[in-house]
Amino acid sequence: MESPQIPQGSAIADVAEVPEAGPSSAPVRRVYPKKPKKKVEKLFQHTTAFAPGLFHVKNPAGEFIVRETNVDVIRQISQARAKAEKEEAEAERAKRVEAGEEVQPLSHTLIIHPGSRNLRIGRASDFYPKEIPFCIARPSNSATRSKEAVVPGSRAKRLAEEAKEKKERKRQKISENGNAAARNGTDDGEEEWVDPVDQHIEDLRDYLRNRLRQNRLSTDYRDGFRVKQHNAKVRPEPIPEHNDPYRIDWTEVDGKKFFVGTDALRLPSGSGFKVRYPLLHRGLNMRDWESPQSLMDDIATILHESLRTELDIHPRDYHKYSVVLLIPDHNDRLHLQALVSLLFGEFGFKEIAIHQEGHAAIFSAGMSTACVVDIGATTTSVTCVDEGMLNPDTRIKLDYGGDDITAALVAMLTQSNFPYKELDLGKAMEWAMMDKLKEKICTLEEHMVANIAWDVYVLKEQGLTQKYQLRTYDENILAPLCFFDTRMIDFQEKAGSGRIAFWEEAQSVDDLLSTAYGEPTAAMRSCVTHLLPTPEVNTSDTAMQIDGASANGDASIPKPTIVEPNGSQASATSDKRPADTPAGSTNGTPAPPDIAPAVPLLPPAPAQADIPVSAYDGIDVIGEAARSPLDAAIAASIAMAGTENKVKAAAGSILLIGGGSALKGLYPFIAERLPPLLRAKGLPIAEVQIVPPPRGLNPRFVSWKGVSVMCNLESLSDMWIRRDEWEAIGARALKDRLTFL
Repeated sequence: MESPQIPQGSAIADVAEVPEAGPSSAPVRRVYPKKPKKKVEKLFQHTTAFAPGLFHVKNPAGEFIVRETNVDVIRQISQARAKAEKEEAEAERAKRVEAGEEVQPLSHTLIIHPGSRNLRIGRASDFYPKEIPFCIARPSNSATRSKEAVVPGSRAKRLAEEAKEKKERKRQKISENGNAAARNGTDDGEEEWVDPVDQHIEDLRDYLRNRLRQNRLSTDYRDGFRVKQHNAKVRPEPIPEHNDPYRIDWTEVDGKKFFVGTDALRLPSGSGFKVRYPLLHRGLNMRDWESPQSLMDDIATILHESLRTELDIHPRDYHKYSVVLLIPDHNDRLHLQALVSLLFGEFGFKEIAIHQEGHAAIFSAGMSTACVVDIGATTTSVTCVDEGMLNPDTRIKLDYGGDDITAALVAMLTQSNFPYKELDLGKAMEWAMMDKLKEKICTLEEHMVANIAWDVYVLKEQGLTQKYQLRTYDENILAPLCFFDTRMIDFQEKAGSGRIAFWEEAQSVDDLLSTAYGEPTAAMRSCVTHLLPTPEVNTSDTAMQIDGASANGDASIPKPTIVEPNGSQASATSDKRPADTPAGSTNGTPAPPDIAPAVPLLPPAPAQADIPVSAYDGIDVIGEAARSPLDAAIAASIAMAGTENKVKAAAGSILLIGGGSALKGLYPFIAERLPPLLRAKGLPIAEVQIVPPPRGLNPRFVSWKGVSVMCNLESLSDMWIRRDEWEAIGARALKDRLTFL
């Protein structure tokens, strides 16, 4: 059978044809459009690579450590690490106990209590801390380290010399031009400067005479002149070296760049070093340093040297130690953040807990409720603690302390012809000499007003120690009275020439930590009510009420009385105060009922609760309250304790601590002056009770010892802030752990 034939010219035949070989066609060229380059604004483009713009923080890609649920994860991780480390430490301790070694459970817990003059540091297992002068000495030509420190009495001396020069120039001008200038009454219009100590010393002397008269203590007032005559004739007596108990070894420079603690204080005056204290008023010293970084570097240097020399702890072991930091009851929270950041970042401690001084003091004294008065070197704080909880409305910080008594004593002894004429408080050893003399002779006991002899030993860098025999009459009692008449304190001199700005003080910084820790309190506002504007008085209505009552014979309307201002209003009327009452604690006495006032009466002062907080706008509440007298500040703090029972409990347990509380006669003096001030505030307090520190315990170590007791409690474990937690969430860890923030 034959296959079918495919006809020629059909489509199938065309497909079956074999294609002829030939040149291939060129591929199609595709053109891709180029993306335009984005213009980068406000950035310098140093490379051909694309520079990304700023990160939009309002719409982040992730939520890690932004929400509270994420922060809890960080805490859980940190707690798991802490638990594992604790189990490992307990296992190691058990092995050491089996081996017969003595194990101290708190030997790796440090307690650090920084003060304006001294640093108290030690292990929680120690009975007493190590006390080191909290100072550092660096060369005077050191760049960007510190400014000239304020020397007590320097401003008064400088202004007195300027006033003397002006007076001398005026006298020469009058002598050259005859008496024409005096006849024409020409003057420069400036008042003659008067030293605040000289201006108010006579008021205090009158007050002291009245107290002596009330207590029936007789004294010969001519002894004051005899004391001046004796001191003017005193000559130094050299002490042989083999019989000198006060001889010290002066520090040798030997090319060192800095000195810390006692070595810094014992530097010769010609060594070219300046001694500075990094803490002022229990906060960072922003007055005497050029920058915050240099200030924090010096604090770190002092702590490093103190740990090495006093506790034999080296940087390689810092990560094994936990630290409890004692801080003031009222201070700037930025300073607290800076210290915690320093301890974690520079030192690398394992964990840190923070306690307030007032809260720690009651643990040491074994009390649950008290009014804690801590008198330090440059600052005094008053706080009420109720059932173990610190009442934030009762906190008051006063910008004076034991150093102000030393400065006042030096000013008064200078007026009494102090035998050592070359005294310079700018020298560290001479300031320490006068500070020891203050502790030795100052008192508030009236029977010490007499012609009393004291020995003063002046250490010499070259030569023998010089002995002077000093006599005092009433200077040793008038100097401590500056606590109760703060007009004797030159606060303008203490402020210095200015302060540096801290890092976080810029308004653009927001660290998610807003707290009332450093804000004005109710007790502070009650101390400055006299600065509020006086309410207007409608004289016509007052006169009509008095006349109408007299015409109708209405006996139900009492006769008006005039009452002197209380302690909070005393500073506003200090110039009109009777001479027998010192400033700051005037106890009002009503006038006889049958004497009508010559001027219309002012309306009664509103209660503290009735005054809105906005009324204090424009008033530096913290700064003005810091100048209040000590007794007025204690009364204001107790008045804000709360209910009547709480007020009575606080008034019945006033705990005085700090180095300044060791002043002889201070306890009965405060106990005598407080009840009238409390009654003037409407509080039915007949008497107050001053509680001394525990027997055998130095009042400077009360707060430190209280923390040592707290370290034995299990509740402290809830207050530890670990280093990894601080690195993750920063200042938020403080607010989560501390109840006062």
